[in-house]
Amino acid sequence: MKPKPEELTNNLFCGEMAVLNVQSESVNVRVAAEAADFLYRMAAGNLKRFATYFDLESGTARSVYITQPSMCAVLNSKA
Repeated sequence: MKPKPEELTNNLFCGEMAVLNVQSESVNVRVAAEAADFLYRMAAGNLKRFATYFDLESGTARSVYITQPSMCAVLNSKA
């Protein structure tokens, strides 16, 4: 795997990376949409995932759902 340009720069905030044109301008929009969906579902009592990973370049996304095996894997515990 090759590091992405934003991973090569140290100590830069999202806004600084955007100014340097290192980070796609739409990444903040995508993160905001995902965060809003997490909050909405949490407030509604039907949150079923705890992480979402996305790649804007390929247009793919995947979520990690709240299951006993996935939570144990994150917490380094045995199921």
